[in-house]
Amino acid sequence: MENTPQNNSDDDPEQLPPDAAGAIGGWMIALLWLMLLLGGSLLANQWLTARSNASKPYWNTSADGTPELVLKSDRYGQYALAGSANGEPVEFLVDTGASQISIPILVADRLNLTRGRSYPVQTANGEVTVYATELDEVSIGPFTMKNVPAHVNPGMNGDVALLGMSFLRYFELKQTGGELTISAP
Repeated sequence: MENTPQNNSDDDPEQLPPDAAGAIGGWMIALLWLMLLLGGSLLANQWLTARSNASKPYWNTSADGTPELVLKSDRYGQYALAGSANGEPVEFLVDTGASQISIPILVADRLNLTRGRSYPVQTANGEVTVYATELDEVSIGPFTMKNVPAHVNPGMNGDVALLGMSFLRYFELKQTGGELTISAP
């Protein structure tokens, strides 16, 4: 009998078994997808961060040295900013159509606000019963007011308060080109 060399993959180090080659190919495809997802996530994060920073309020000083707060509107034309009420951080939405600061129930509970007399107010969603309260202090940047009338609105969901005219009436408001400038009069 003649010994004929047989092609044995165990003897040839350069030839992988077919199942190993398929596994490596599968891992390479998975790695490619993972890299694409990671790269896409990083790009999306950079875009969102840049967009968020573009709409952040910034402080300016007018020609006469008066501090100004400049807000850029969001895509809905609204002006949002971080401030504080009674020394606690509060997110505000500027609402020049609101006569008072309107505090959602979640924020009122966090601030431990007392609920005074109830009375009806007309909102964009219809009439709602609110409860009178007073904020010891309200601040947005360098602007601070003490003893500001407000109301607790149990009909408001979320944690964003409306910054109404009970605070804003003490400041000069100027709106142009998607920017709202708040300054001392």
